[in-house]
Amino acid sequence: MADASLPQPTAIEERPGPIFRRLLRFDAVDSTNEVAKLLLGHGADEGTILVAKRQSAGKGRHGRSWASPPGGLYVSLVLQPDPDYVATLGLLAGIPVVKALRHYGVFANLKWPNDVVFMEKKIGGILSEGVYRGDAFYAVIGIGVNTGIDLDRLPEEARARATSVKREVPEYVDNDDFLEYMMKHFEDIVSKFRTGTRDRLIKDYRGLCTTIGKDIVVATPKGKVAGRAYDVTPLGALVVMAPDGGKSEIVDGTVEFTT
Repeated sequence: MADASLPQPTAIEERPGPIFRRLLRFDAVDSTNEVAKLLLGHGADEGTILVAKRQSAGKGRHGRSWASPPGGLYVSLVLQPDPDYVATLGLLAGIPVVKALRHYGVFANLKWPNDVVFMEKKIGGILSEGVYRGDAFYAVIGIGVNTGIDLDRLPEEARARATSVKREVPEYVDNDDFLEYMMKHFEDIVSKFRTGTRDRLIKDYRGLCTTIGKDIVVATPKGKVAGRAYDVTPLGALVVMAPDGGKSEIVDGTVEFTT
């Protein structure tokens, strides 16, 4: 990363993980996903973790902003999967986030497709993006978790719908400890994914997804779909059953619960 025009980390660390062996630390960035994309092929290759203390322009799905005050965990992970499975990996990335939260005392669950929730309040989110650099395809998986943030640092409109580890448990949770616990489980998921045990992983996702079984309305690019969340397919689509029994597979949308 000698190119001075590229974002420069404050520290570069090697880690013993079987897949993610390099960690780039930043004090402040606009978005860890955007920095990761800039650095692809320039220090951020498969198996790289980028972590920042804060983001000035954190990203959610569909261009939404993700408030990222100091104290939260803001991470991007770089992989080189089959392009068809980027969305699936984005879903599965929620599993280790939930496991880490539960390990530290917050019994979180998943809301399709990319929200991590506790008591119906958002405590984390995931954004997976596919990027080509020449002929090479990369997946950049961004993970944001409200670990040590004070909720009054969030925009007013977000406070009522959000919570944090700091709010929910009395003990201090170190972000590096949280990250390592999460990464241990994410590396296990990636290893299983590559050896073909994807159906089992999707089953694990279903078991954590509180969307399934709920009456919902999904806002999609083509309009709204109403019904009951019935299942999640092996490729990560949400199956919605209409009142007449017909089923639709939704690959992209925003879910609102009606019950």
